[in-house]
Amino acid sequence: MLSVKVSMPSIMIPDSFPNLPSAIQKMQQLFAMEEVNTPLLVHLLQEEPLLSANILKLVNSTHYGLKTKVTSISHAVTLLGTTVIRGIIMATVLKKSFPLDLSPYKISIEMFDAICILRVRLLHEWLKDEKLDLKTLSSAVFLMESGKIVTANQILKSRLSENFIDLAKHNTITKAEKILFRADSYQIASALFKKWQFDDDFTELIYGISTPQNYPQQILHILCVAIGIEGILDEANTEDALRLLKLYEIDEKNFLLAAQKIKKEIA
Repeated sequence: MLSVKVSMPSIMIPDSFPNLPSAIQKMQQLFAMEEVNTPLLVHLLQEEPLLSANILKLVNSTHYGLKTKVTSISHAVTLLGTTVIRGIIMATVLKKSFPLDLSPYKISIEMFDAICILRVRLLHEWLKDEKLDLKTLSSAVFLMESGKIVTANQILKSRLSENFIDLAKHNTITKAEKILFRADSYQIASALFKKWQFDDDFTELIYGISTPQNYPQQILHILCVAIGIEGILDEANTEDALRLLKLYEIDEKNFLLAAQKIKKEIA
């Protein structure tokens, strides 16, 4: 058993995490295949009306920037692709598994959703011309903040909100998490998805976001900085992202063009 020890109380990983519902386990088996059986995925989703309703609600949010309303699961899967749909499915399940109160991070669940969606949009706009498989990255971008739902729940249950908020005032949020939990929310999310039978490449990708060791993790780190709890593509966020681009020796031109386009669309 993997465990993360904290000052008080402790988070046990993965034993404290809920199991996936059986219907979602069937979908996970589909996503594990090299080629997802899209008709079967649509069929499984249609048998879960509450899940389908949540997917359609999220897909039709203004943050996706879609010009027409999506009215069916089949249309949603065709329009967004199975990778993004997988992210939405898992995010929906996660929200049903833990109380939705992100007040320790001073954001609403609506803002949380917006951050996840806008990061996916920025990723695809930024790297659309690169010969890079965006499937795993897209899922990671959508789900990498999931650990904050877990940590926020633990903070509130343990009445540590004031402690955490004070720590976050004098440190980065990631460092505040590590001080309190001896693990950041990305590492906690990684352990959760490992229990939920995501492949090792995915869980390792998320685990190292705050201390990136490779190009995909560097991309995720930059997206976290550009669009995050502290701001969405504002001047400070963009400057911090540009510093990381320079540090990681990644060309900034396409990133800036993509960021400007997204920022204009959400203005």
